[in-house]
Amino acid sequence: MRQSKILNKKGNQFNVNILLHPGEVLANELEARKLTKAAFAIKAGAYPSQLTDILKGKRNITAYIALRLEMELEIPAEFWLRLQMDYNLQKERNKLKQTT
Repeated sequence: MRQSKILNKKGNQFNVNILLHPGEVLANELEARKLTKAAFAIKAGAYPSQLTDILKGKRNITAYIALRLEMELEIPAEFWLRLQMDYNLQKERNKLKQTT
């Protein structure tokens, strides 16, 4: 989850929490590059079903997948792993808030 700083009409700043799975970012990147999911999955060394699960937020970005994304998209593996870590942490924070 990312905190985005937003200014209202009066110029006051407030934070908006957005829970963003890295698969959503990847989906946007593939779309921007006009890459098909199936062709990209094969090129990246994954099964199309694995990539689909990542894009739908049902599967996490692993170190292996992050390295493959780095090779194919030239976006550092650390970027993908940070997105996954942020998502995982915020998801757990949300769970803890619900139990307290």
